Amino acid sequence: MKRIILLLAAFAMVASVCFAQNGGHIVINNDNYDANSADVDSISATGALKFYKNEATGGVGLGGGYFAAPRNAIASNLKCAWVTDAGSSDIASFSIADGGKTITLTGNFSNGSLSGDAYGIGVAVSPDGKYLYSAWSGSLNLAVLSVASNCTLTLVGSPISEPDYVADIAIPTSGNVLVVSFPNDGGAQAYSINKSTGALTALGSELVFSNVVSECSDIGCYPTGEDTDATGAYWVWGNATLSGPYDLTATLGSDGSWSNVATTAFSSSGLQNVECPWFSPAGRAGTGLLYLGASGFGTGYPAGIIAVGFSGGNYTYESAVVNNNAYYAGNVQGAGKSGTGSPLAQIVYTAEGVNEVQSYTVSGTTLTPVATLATTSTAGIALSLNAVDK
Repeated sequence: MKRIILLLAAFAMVASVCFAQNGGHIVINNDNYDANSADVDSISATGALKFYKNEATGGVGLGGGYFAAPRNAIASNLKCAWVTDAGSSDIASFSIADGGKTITLTGNFSNGSLSGDAYGIGVAVSPDGKYLYSAWSGSLNLAVLSVASNCTLTLVGSPISEPDYVADIAIPTSGNVLVVSFPNDGGAQAYSINKSTGALTALGSELVFSNVVSECSDIGCYPTGEDTDATGAYWVWGNATLSGPYDLTATLGSDGSWSNVATTAFSSSGLQNVECPWFSPAGRAGTGLLYLGASGFGTGYPAGIIAVGFSGGNYTYESAVVNNNAYYAGNVQGAGKSGTGSPLAQIVYTAEGVNEVQSYTVSGTTLTPVATLATTSTAGIALSLNAVDK
C-alpha cells in the first residue's frame, strides 16, 4: 500500500535543512502554491528552536508530493543552499555569507526537459559542492547541475531518463556513487559519479526488491527515503507500506551488484509507515545508531523515530519514540557532528493542522523531546528534512 504520495492536493510540503553541533540553522521549504518561500530557523546544541527569517524563493511550490524526497540541499562549506519549487519546476539558488546572517537569492534554474510538478524535486549536493544532483518526478529523469561561484546552476550534459517516478537520491561522503529510488516501481538504481565532470553512469541494473525479497509479496516493498554509510556500501531505505514498520536494506558492490537484500520489521516500536532513514555520525562511520523516521498516516498509524544499532551491516532494534501530536511526519536528522548526532529534529504535520519542527536530545539510545516550533506555512504536510554540519 503506497502511502508516500500525498492524497489531498491542498496540503503543502515542508522540508528542513542544516544543523550543527554548536548550533546552526534549519531551512524549511514552505512549498506554497503561490509566492513560495523558505523559513530559516536557528537550533541550539540543546535542541532549542527559534525563528530567524523568511526568504522568498521566486518560484511556486507544489503543495504535496512524496513524503521523503529531499527538497533542499546545503553545500558542506555553508556557502550555498538550494530550495526546490516543484510547482514551477525550478530550483532556487541562495548564496550564504557571514555565518548565515546574509542569505541572497542569486537565481532560479529551470529547463524545458525537466519537470517536478508531479511528486516533487529531490536534490543532493556532491561532497565537494561542485555539483547538485536532481531528481525530477514530473519528467521522470535525473539531471546533473554544475554550481557556479554565486551558487547558480547550469545543466551538465543531457537529463537521464528513468523507468518510473523518481523520489529520493543520496550520495555517500566518499562521493563516488549516487542511488535513486523508485517507490511505485519498487526499485533503486545506482550510478557511478565522475568527480571531475560530475557525469553519472549507470552502475549495474535496477534493484527490484520484489524479485529478491520474498516478503514483498505479502507486505509490499516501496523504497522511499534512503541513506548510506560513508563508503556507499551499505544502503537503507524506508518502506512506504501500512503492513507494518519495515525498512529495506542492501549492500552495493563496486561493480553495481546488490547483495544481502532484505527487509526488517520493527513491530515492537509501535510506529507505522517507516520512510526516512538517517545514519548518525558514528553509524555512518561504521558502528553507531541508525534512525528511522516513521511518517505515520493519521489516526491509528503513529509517527515518530526508531533508533537502530548498526555495525557493519548488522541491525539491532534499540528504542523508539512516538510523537502523539504528529498526524504525519517526515525525515529525522541530527545536529551533532559526532556520536549519536544529538540533538535530532523531525518535521511534522500535527493533528491540529500545523507544520512544526520537533527536536530531541539523545542519551545512549534514549530520545527525549525538547522543543517544537511552527513554520510560517499556513497549510501543509511535513515531508522531509536534510542536514549539514557547520
